[in-house]
Amino acid sequence: MFLISHMFGPITGAPIPISLFVIDPAPSPQVPILAASIFGFWLFLPLIKLLPRSYGALAQLSILNLNFAILWGSYHYGGASSPFLMWYVVMPMLAFFYMGATLVTRLVVLSQLMLGLSIFVAAYIFHGERFPDNIPLENMVYAGMVSAFSATVYAFFMASYYASVVDSQSELIKEIARHEKTLEELTEAKEEMEQANAALINAKNLAEARNRELEATRASLEYNALHDALTGLPNRRFLDHVLAQYAESCRRDGSGIALLHVDLDRFKQINDTLGHTAGDNMLIYVAKLIKSEVGEDDFIARVGGDEFVIVSHVTEENNEALSAKADGLIEKIRQPVPYQGHLCRVGASVGIAVGMGEKVDPKSLLVNSDIALYRVKQRAKGHSEFFSEEIQREIVDTKRTADDILRGIEQKEFISFYQPQFDARTHEIVGVEALVRWNHPTKGILAPSHFLGIADDLNVLGTIDGIILDRAIADLEHWNTLGLAIPKVAVNVSARRLNDRQLIDNLRTMKFRPGTVSFELVESVFLDETDEAISSNIEQIKELGIEIEIDDFGTGYASIVSLLKLNPKRLKIDRQFVAPVLISLEKRRLVSSIIDMGKSLGIEVIAEGIETMEQAQILKELGCDVLQGYAFAKPMTSVDLERFVEQHQWRQAS
Repeated sequence: MFLISHMFGPITGAPIPISLFVIDPAPSPQVPILAASIFGFWLFLPLIKLLPRSYGALAQLSILNLNFAILWGSYHYGGASSPFLMWYVVMPMLAFFYMGATLVTRLVVLSQLMLGLSIFVAAYIFHGERFPDNIPLENMVYAGMVSAFSATVYAFFMASYYASVVDSQSELIKEIARHEKTLEELTEAKEEMEQANAALINAKNLAEARNRELEATRASLEYNALHDALTGLPNRRFLDHVLAQYAESCRRDGSGIALLHVDLDRFKQINDTLGHTAGDNMLIYVAKLIKSEVGEDDFIARVGGDEFVIVSHVTEENNEALSAKADGLIEKIRQPVPYQGHLCRVGASVGIAVGMGEKVDPKSLLVNSDIALYRVKQRAKGHSEFFSEEIQREIVDTKRTADDILRGIEQKEFISFYQPQFDARTHEIVGVEALVRWNHPTKGILAPSHFLGIADDLNVLGTIDGIILDRAIADLEHWNTLGLAIPKVAVNVSARRLNDRQLIDNLRTMKFRPGTVSFELVESVFLDETDEAISSNIEQIKELGIEIEIDDFGTGYASIVSLLKLNPKRLKIDRQFVAPVLISLEKRRLVSSIIDMGKSLGIEVIAEGIETMEQAQILKELGCDVLQGYAFAKPMTSVDLERFVEQHQWRQAS
């Protein structure tokens, strides 16, 4: 029955895709897929010959294919009113023909029916509670006639064939019954022996069937344990096993292993914007792409969400060839991939590690390739990087520094240094800038360049900002009690800290007089379209009496619109414009333009990085309001600043 239905089924179903090719003005891809599903039944003919023991699985797969063909055709042509749904009555009949009317068969058929109809309804809801209208309604009549004709012919043929089989079987059963009756009359002993033999054969067949089921289950479990369910690639466990084999081979013949650790760039954006289904499809696409691009002898595994590892068996260290392979792969992956009307774009970064001969250690190779990958993603995504001892040292140093920073925060090692700011005309102190320093227990006082980048990566820059702000406000209050003429203190605030939702609540708990504290914000924070949270925080900061200053002006992206919107109290000209005012007329004019712009907008102008009194004199003549730099005073501790102010040491310098 199985062979007959799969031999003539596609023949009776063929008119359906043929007619749809004629009726549908745009048949692709729905009609080719339907045709492939229908004619795919012929594939079961050689499969049942090659895999007779898998008859049950092939029968279920055949029913699943029929289920798909019916729902696919119905969804694209008529939806719930599709004439192709009449084929649904054929599906249970075939299932019972193939596998018998057992409870398992009934459950399988019922499950497939429920699953198919659920997916059918889900697709209808997902597409806005509507079905595709690939052909006009009037043409559906012809499609329905073809479907009804094909279904009727197929059902008639199968029913006729089944009736003939049943009749033949009935005659055969009668003949067997007569023979059995004769045998019973001849000898009861022989009948008992035959019954015993039948029982033994049945037990043997049952045992063999159970063994086959156990073997299939074991093979399935073993495969699933070693492969990624989404992409079908080997997983990390399989990778470890293969690396161990490769390492043993390398120790015997002196060959080597090259690991290419691939990580997708911008993959999270696809999940966030198009959903995880799009992300899964992109991972499947990349897995197939990698398999098609690498060598046949290369081993590929998916080891993480968007990470893949390629293992190559090499006879010598050929960095150029490995680099070319990695760069070619990166170029292929960065090509846009269409998905549901969108062009998905991801990139890739590759970390490469190579081990040769007896030195091959699988765990170390994996760690080294991961270190190289971390380095390239940190420096320039979309490239490849080889592992080296230098990279490892840098990573170790960075890790050590990161640990020290966290410990330093706990031990209160981050302290404030202060650099005075002076009136350009009178040279009186008009304020100080609080600068963070790290009082490292073994390395001494460290400037921000040694730790701020790593602190930002650790997401503790806001914490350090808060420490310096607390210290600066406390020191300012202390100076006031001493009677020192220090009107205000400026504190640098990072963009991350400025975006902190708890910033305003924390500021409200601090005690300071309005106008005595200002926040220095880097210019790059302010684009024409600023973040709403930042804008809201800035306005509330101003309401608390804290003044806003733009630091490093001229090096970022601030525009006139940004300045008008922000309305800062001061802007600080970056030192790279101040240094050449003595020798460059062009830079002097640029500085003059910045000062004039600030004056026209009612913004005070501070010049930082002044190293000579000649520079101070020129900036004064250009109209600068406040001067700051080593020409007057270096950054110093709170105690040193008190001594500096009491002794009027800047007077000597000026």
